[in-house]
Amino acid sequence: MAAERNFEELYPRAPRYMVEVGDNDVVRFAHMPKGSKTMHTRIINISESGMAFLVPYLTAPQIDEMIKVQFTAPNAESVACYAKVVRVQVHRTYHKTKKPQTFKMVAVEFENLHPTQRQMLSTGITEQLKKKQAEYRRDQIWTQCVWFFMDLGSKLRQLLAKLPIFRKSSAKKVDDNNYIDA
Repeated sequence: MAAERNFEELYPRAPRYMVEVGDNDVVRFAHMPKGSKTMHTRIINISESGMAFLVPYLTAPQIDEMIKVQFTAPNAESVACYAKVVRVQVHRTYHKTKKPQTFKMVAVEFENLHPTQRQMLSTGITEQLKKKQAEYRRDQIWTQCVWFFMDLGSKLRQLLAKLPIFRKSSAKKVDDNNYIDA
C-alpha cells in the first residue's frame, strides 16, 4: 500500500518562486572549510525550504556537501544560513547573440534555518506569488478586452457593409453632371 503512494505525498514541496529580472537574484556561497573562496552567483528559484542557483561549471559543490549561503529573501532582509547540496545538474544558457554557456545548477536545502528567517522567507515568497498572480489576472482581463473589441469591430464592419450608404454604388458616371444606373 505504501509503495503506491507518490513522492509528493511523502515529501510535499514548498511553493517555488521563480526569480526574475529586477529581483535581487544574487546569492553568495562558500564551501565549508574556513578560508575557502566566497562566490557570487544567480538564484534561479527559492522556497522556504531551499533554493536553486547557478555556478560556474568547475566550481560546483558536491551532492551532500554543506555550504554557507547568504542572499536577500524576496521583499525581506538578508539571510545567511547553512545548506545541504541535494542536487547538481548541468545547465546551459542560450542567447541569440552569444554562444551557449554551460553552468551547473545547484539545488540546496536549508539546514537549521531559524523560525524567524523561515517565516520571513514564507511571507516574502507568498507576497511575490500573489503579486505575480494579480499581474497574470490583469493581463488575462486585458487580453479578453482586446479580443472582445476586435470581435466587436469586425461585427460592426460587417453590419456597416450591409447598409446602403456604405455599399459601393452601382451607378456609372456618363459625364461630369449625369449618372445612369447600371
